[in-house]
Amino acid sequence: MSQYDVVICGGGVIGGSVAYALSRNQDLKIALVDYKNPGNASRASAGGLWAMGESTGLGCGVILFKTLSKQLQEGADVSQAEGMKPHIMPKPFFDLAMMSNAMYPALNQELLEKHGVDMRFEKTGLKFVLFDQYDRIYAEHIAAAVPDRQQHIRWLDRDTLLSEEPNISREAIGAMEFDTDHQINPYRLNDAYVEAARQNGVDLYLNTKITGIERQGNRVTAVQTSRGKLNCGMIINAGGAWAEQISLWATGMQMPVFPVKGQVLVSEKLPKILNGCITTSDCYIAQKDNGEILIGSTTEERGYDTSTDLTLLKQLAQGATKSIPQLRDMNIKRCWAGLRPGSPDELPILGPMPGVEGYMNACGHFRTGMLTSAITGKLLNELVRGESTSVDISPFLYDRFLNERGKWWVNITSKPACNLGEVC
Repeated sequence: MSQYDVVICGGGVIGGSVAYALSRNQDLKIALVDYKNPGNASRASAGGLWAMGESTGLGCGVILFKTLSKQLQEGADVSQAEGMKPHIMPKPFFDLAMMSNAMYPALNQELLEKHGVDMRFEKTGLKFVLFDQYDRIYAEHIAAAVPDRQQHIRWLDRDTLLSEEPNISREAIGAMEFDTDHQINPYRLNDAYVEAARQNGVDLYLNTKITGIERQGNRVTAVQTSRGKLNCGMIINAGGAWAEQISLWATGMQMPVFPVKGQVLVSEKLPKILNGCITTSDCYIAQKDNGEILIGSTTEERGYDTSTDLTLLKQLAQGATKSIPQLRDMNIKRCWAGLRPGSPDELPILGPMPGVEGYMNACGHFRTGMLTSAITGKLLNELVRGESTSVDISPFLYDRFLNERGKWWVNITSKPACNLGEVC
């Protein structure tokens, strides 16, 4: 029987980040338990550190706008588009994302120099490529919604865009770029966190199922696994799309985290054809450090289904070839579906649960796990040690879902990120 100060349940990018942050001082006995469930989110991520992009709706918001713009094109009333508003995330998330984003250059250097692991951080920028007046109107709405971030927005006319990205379609009319938004390799970031944590003394229980959690009174005391019981002073729920089961075992309370499926295409390795990351009203496109082109992604609420759908993958491919015509000649290397950990308001769920000791949440990061993993690790380290947090976490506490009687005021299925089958 093993005794730990902290057991981290889940070894995706969030669990890995928390393990690394907690182990830096090497003063805690820590275990990380992970079982590779089909479709875990970290393995299906694009690795985009798109702090401005994710906070301003360059995802589902674009798709919703695209739907309207198509209707407008059919009805030809541009004035309606003027009233469209982008899906801007609330300020607390915006601030959290930007703070996390700013941590990556130093974190990359630290992981490389101290642990010999490389997340392949690349400064790329994120260009929203515009193809028509409706794209431009939407981009202008986004820019107007973030008046305090204008220094990070750059407008590119058609000639400038094509000079910087010569493989973009000649049909493009320009772009809006966020100069803060870059990328990493998601596989390498996840592996970097876990390997650095291992080097710092964290015990890894990989390919290990969590089968239950023990409590004494209102305190969590142990994690039961397929490799035996791990006694502990605290557990951290970093279970991704599977976080609710851990919460039910540990606290007896439901957790409003649910799987949101995303399908992705990856090309064969290609010569460098993109200088930065691209997003459009059809898809996003990112060329990784090994030359592969990653094209994503769908947003679908279909439970734990991880099957792929040719119709939706074809839509992604068509969106990519519209933006970069030479991709018509590429070979698809593979496609797959991952499960993001969705939450009703699309915000992560961090920190303690009311009435339960020895338990912390680090779940519900939806589509921003890679981006916010750095700040999540930092915050959980501060919480575990009883320190003041670098960020006010009250907007991210589980309590936000409870009414004054301690009951849920929100239906966990009441706010889907997108309609079923949408590509975004």
